[in-house]
Amino acid sequence: MKPILSICIPVYNCAEYLEQALDSILIQSTNNIEVIVYDGGSTDHTKKLMERYTDSWSFIKYYRADKRGGIDADMACCVSKANADYCWLFSGDDVMRQGSIARVISETQSNHDVYICKHTICNINMELLHEHAVLNTEKSFEADFSITDQRLNWFANAATTEAFFSFMSGLIIKKCTWDLGTLMPKFDGSCWAHVARLLDISKNGLRVKYIPTILLDQRGDNDSFADRGVVNRYRIGIEGYHNLANHCYGYESLEAFHIRRVIRNEFKLQSFLSAKIQTIRNPMRESRPLLDQLIKMAYSDKSLKNSLVVFLYKTFPYSIFLMARYFYRCYKKLNLRVKHA
Repeated sequence: MKPILSICIPVYNCAEYLEQALDSILIQSTNNIEVIVYDGGSTDHTKKLMERYTDSWSFIKYYRADKRGGIDADMACCVSKANADYCWLFSGDDVMRQGSIARVISETQSNHDVYICKHTICNINMELLHEHAVLNTEKSFEADFSITDQRLNWFANAATTEAFFSFMSGLIIKKCTWDLGTLMPKFDGSCWAHVARLLDISKNGLRVKYIPTILLDQRGDNDSFADRGVVNRYRIGIEGYHNLANHCYGYESLEAFHIRRVIRNEFKLQSFLSAKIQTIRNPMRESRPLLDQLIKMAYSDKSLKNSLVVFLYKTFPYSIFLMARYFYRCYKKLNLRVKHA
């Protein structure tokens, strides 16, 4: 029997968390679901772990590459193995909420090309921190990207880059739509090849729907993109999305402006000041010249507010920021204790 939903999980060295992710899926799976784990050549015990699962669950399929291909290539390979009409991309360290599979199957009856769901942010131990914004609305929202007014309305309502497909676990994609695109060499290795693929497909029509329901919990403090430092992680997000905006729409377009706007939502002044501290403490790992370039890129749109942010980044006293950050963290910890009391 052909499955109606493929849950596609590209992994690399995340066996420590993969078991929890799989268990959260399997407890709600039925015979018309398949789970595909594509291992990009892990060096941990992923292979041994998956042997246990495939021995027990016939609808789990495990594929293993001989060497690491990177998230872009591994994601494309993982989806290529799918047999269902829809693929839910999922990270091997996130946790799916109960009832989510049934909700997604129900949603796909509307036949959109892409669904984006809401989620939470947790710490590494999966303790809830907060909900994460996608769009500036708490209601279901739809758009066809090939229709200018609908596309611009979606872009104007975007709160974060997740509205532009950045978060893998929040994406449910029609397989035949995905197959219309390719792994674009220009973006292979950028961590955003799937975004480039979908935006390129959207030129000929891409019906997108936002599901304003929390369907999963994202594990924080485990960012695989940050393995080469904080500043390089900022580069991946800022430079990557600026390149996507310019390639797909052109710098002067409203679409590109809104992409730059949401980048500023994600990389605020305090983020740059915090990264600046890292360049002082660990200059061999964290590049101050690169960070200087990134804040100019992120705040390149001419406005008084953007100019002020760049000015404060350059001049704000190091000691005062450290003190303010310390008291802010104390305040957040106190709030968490009160909430859990």
